[in-house]
Amino acid sequence: MFSQRIFTLDLLRTFAIVLMVVFHFIYDLKFFGYVDWNTPDGEGWRSFRHVILISFFLCLGASLRLSHGTRICWRKFSIRLLQIALSALAITIMSLIMFPKNYIYFGVLHFIAVASIICIGFASQPKLSIGLGIIIITLYQLNIVSGLWPFTTIRPYLPSYSNDYVGVFPWLGVVFLGIGLGATNWFKNDPLRHFRKHPYLALPGQHSLVIYLVHQPLFFALFGLLTLL
Repeated sequence: MFSQRIFTLDLLRTFAIVLMVVFHFIYDLKFFGYVDWNTPDGEGWRSFRHVILISFFLCLGASLRLSHGTRICWRKFSIRLLQIALSALAITIMSLIMFPKNYIYFGVLHFIAVASIICIGFASQPKLSIGLGIIIITLYQLNIVSGLWPFTTIRPYLPSYSNDYVGVFPWLGVVFLGIGLGATNWFKNDPLRHFRKHPYLALPGQHSLVIYLVHQPLFFALFGLLTLL
């Protein structure tokens, strides 16, 4: 278990959370009628979202490796998992109230909770993780496994479109690749450590869960107020 933070990991999380805030800001501009851009599913916007998800999930895998690769700290893991699971539940409840036809039943935080449970046992096996990651992504790309799995059997009872959906396939594969990334000497040597002289760059990455939970309610409050005015 690493005692010193990897600055590169915090910077990558900062990159991901900043892009997500920008993405949601643009989405909210469309939602409140300020622009008519085809977000989030239009050409280019979907790729933008994929960059964000890849960044987050590589961080998740690398973090699992660095924190639990030698020995799983179950107390630390359980506390973090509980925080994420409760946050995911809160998002589902709020989205069900606000968007009952398009509520979020398996979004980013739901996926992170499930992927953490699945991948924690592989944190000490980076080579196997890389192999599993490649297999999972390949199965998805070849259309052998649906991105809707395991919800295919209950699909009629779920929204036809969710405001945020992250499929187990292929994204679980990215988490497994993140475990492999976290095991490399290149990553463990903290290649972006020279940015430590700018510690504020890492702050968003160190508090990504809080930012994730807070930024959308703030945007909705802001745009709602502007709409009323």
